[in-house]
Amino acid sequence: MSNWSLRLRALCTRQFTVAIAVCLLLALAGGWTTYTTHTGPEVTTEQRTVTVWETTGQFAHTATVTESNAVYPTGTTLSNRSIYLTAIAPQLDGTYRFEYGLADGQDRAESGALNGTVSLAFVLRSTEDRSDTTTVIWQTTRPLTTTTVESVEPGESVRVPFRLDMNDTTSRSARIDEQLGNPPGQPTGVVRATVRLRGTVGGDQVEETTTHTLPLDFDSGTYRPASVGTYREAYNTTQTVTVEQPPPPLSQRAGGVALLVVPLGLLVGLVTARQRDVLELTTAEREQLAYEEDRRDFDEWISPIRLPEAAFDLPRAEATSLGALVDFAIDTDNSVVD
Repeated sequence: MSNWSLRLRALCTRQFTVAIAVCLLLALAGGWTTYTTHTGPEVTTEQRTVTVWETTGQFAHTATVTESNAVYPTGTTLSNRSIYLTAIAPQLDGTYRFEYGLADGQDRAESGALNGTVSLAFVLRSTEDRSDTTTVIWQTTRPLTTTTVESVEPGESVRVPFRLDMNDTTSRSARIDEQLGNPPGQPTGVVRATVRLRGTVGGDQVEETTTHTLPLDFDSGTYRPASVGTYREAYNTTQTVTVEQPPPPLSQRAGGVALLVVPLGLLVGLVTARQRDVLELTTAEREQLAYEEDRRDFDEWISPIRLPEAAFDLPRAEATSLGALVDFAIDTDNSVVD
């Protein structure tokens, strides 16, 4: 039998209880790993910021040609132009449209409804741009219209019309400049929509105020509504959501099974070997291990020398072990001859 197997049997005999405990612990770890990797995906909870509802606001505008000219027939409606001519179409007709809706994934059964008001006002001002800074010289605000909305459902639009006489606006701006001593600055206007909402959305009580604007420049017989596109606002909340973790890879699941089966097999093998006295070393095997340990420990005191045949006819003395023989050699200041 090889030396390593003798050492292994001797170790198992001396540390039998420890070996059994290690096998049990490994088997328990393997059993838990196997259970967790074969009982379905793990479910955890996370805090996420989710969008509950959204609002949109949009301006549209037209101007109708009311004065005879060589380009447009009288009565022609010009829509959503970047520039209008005051001389032939002095009146700007506009519409502000507001809408709200639930975000994807929200419960439509708890959509709720909103009440509130949509107020439009025209802000007339004079501004001066200098060194990347805009300074407001003067400003005045005139209400245009206010609409009360009740029980607005998600996806339902609220439309509020407004009208501006640009000849009157230009004259009013000039009068204010004259009254203030004609200060420097460029007259501009802003159509401001203020939406105040309250009610229930997605099962939550809400009370929000939103403001959207349509800038309007006018000069040299023209007025220019800015292109503002669609205003969008999202209203978020923090929710606790459940998340399924992806299943572990096949190698991890196989490793869990191996960690369970191998220690159990070793445990059964150790118990069976002890019951059959397979682990216990014979006297000769114990002496063999003791000799090898002594040879390894005292190798520097042992010298390989070829002796003459006559040396083997000399009287002999027996030592109980190689270690005892080396002790004698050390005490007599000699070495052991192999």
